[in-house]
Amino acid sequence: MSRNPFAHHLRLKKPCENCPFLKVGGIELAPGRLQGIIEGLLSDDRSTFQCHKSVHSKHGGEWDDDGHYQPSGHEAMCAGAAATLMKRRRPTVAMRIAFAQGVVSPTQWDACVDTLVD
Repeated sequence: MSRNPFAHHLRLKKPCENCPFLKVGGIELAPGRLQGIIEGLLSDDRSTFQCHKSVHSKHGGEWDDDGHYQPSGHEAMCAGAAATLMKRRRPTVAMRIAFAQGVVSPTQWDACVDTLVD
């Protein structure tokens, strides 16, 4: 049985303990970087933001000599990013497809919304 790629990509239901989208305890990014990520997600509903733990894991992809990431297919969308989009009622295309297929619920990230930056 093959796994649903949308369910796999959206498998994270809560942010990591150091997710940059958290109000408290998140990884500190360069000034303006988080807002830039959010603006990028809002301006292109075909985009995603991968969870850093799924990228930097034994199943994650590889970085080439030029600093470009080659995905492995095991990456997952950052739950903080997904919840931030849902908080703004702006899910990505992949999220909407997963909702329509019934493999992910639009309420999957509701429990963490209050923990996120505004």
